[in-house]
Amino acid sequence: MDSQAEIARAQELERRIRAYEELENGDEWPGALRATDYIAIILMTLVLVIGCYLWGY
Repeated sequence: MDSQAEIARAQELERRIRAYEELENGDEWPGALRATDYIAIILMTLVLVIGCYLWGY
């Protein structure tokens, strides 16, 4: 005795599962950070910390 809400929820869940399976089969995830992104973040953090230290010195 499935209600309309349960059927709609099951269909939405299956749609989401298919979408994630398609992403997994692809070469890259949209929005994923690469090594160059992490290096840039680290460098910007160091510049900010060193700059604030020197400014307060």
